[in-house]
Amino acid sequence: MTKHRGKHHWTYWAAIALFVTGAGFLGFGAWQYFLADTVDGNSKTSVAREYGGVDAKKHFVDAAEANKLGDVFGRMVVPRLGEDWIRLIGEGTKWHPVLNDIGIGHYMGTAKPGEVGNFATAAHRGGFGGSYRDIHRLKKGDLVYVQTNDGWYTYTYLQTKIVKPEDTDVISPVPKELIGAQEGGRYMTMTSCDPIYVNTNRIIVWLELQSFTPADRGAPAAISWIDSK
Repeated sequence: MTKHRGKHHWTYWAAIALFVTGAGFLGFGAWQYFLADTVDGNSKTSVAREYGGVDAKKHFVDAAEANKLGDVFGRMVVPRLGEDWIRLIGEGTKWHPVLNDIGIGHYMGTAKPGEVGNFATAAHRGGFGGSYRDIHRLKKGDLVYVQTNDGWYTYTYLQTKIVKPEDTDVISPVPKELIGAQEGGRYMTMTSCDPIYVNTNRIIVWLELQSFTPADRGAPAAISWIDSK
């Protein structure tokens, strides 16, 4: 009887050890992903700062002429995602060379920044810098700034929704599920996978154009720091 109980005792602690070890490996793997995303994200931020300023080292393609995959025509600033969060925007939504390398992609055929319709974008939530990792944090009152050679477009948050991958209406000029959407509106859509690191669903964030600041006036006051970096 004692031997039998001892055997089960050993099996119990072995199971615990295996569980802890497995959890450790999973935790380590998750940490590796997070660390890689942080490093890649910082790199994308550094590259984005080389564009758009008075003494910029690199220059955007004019938004109206950006029609080739990978054309970089702008950059985006989202204060809610970090006090110095900034990413480049490239034409197209293929993983390479856009989402993996540039950061944010523009759905070809949708409106360009400031235009009537829906300026629709995509980015990774996990991997390759996870540019849209935290877009679920956006809420009423939040602003998103998009810069092109013409100036700065300021969009204000409207709504967040989780949909299935096949629900492509979310990037249409007037999305059916966007409350209050109407013809003639100037919208912006941020799309990514949901949950993070999984592609079961899509997270959708809709915004609407609030204002435009011409290039010769510099960045909007709320993000004036960008002109000094």
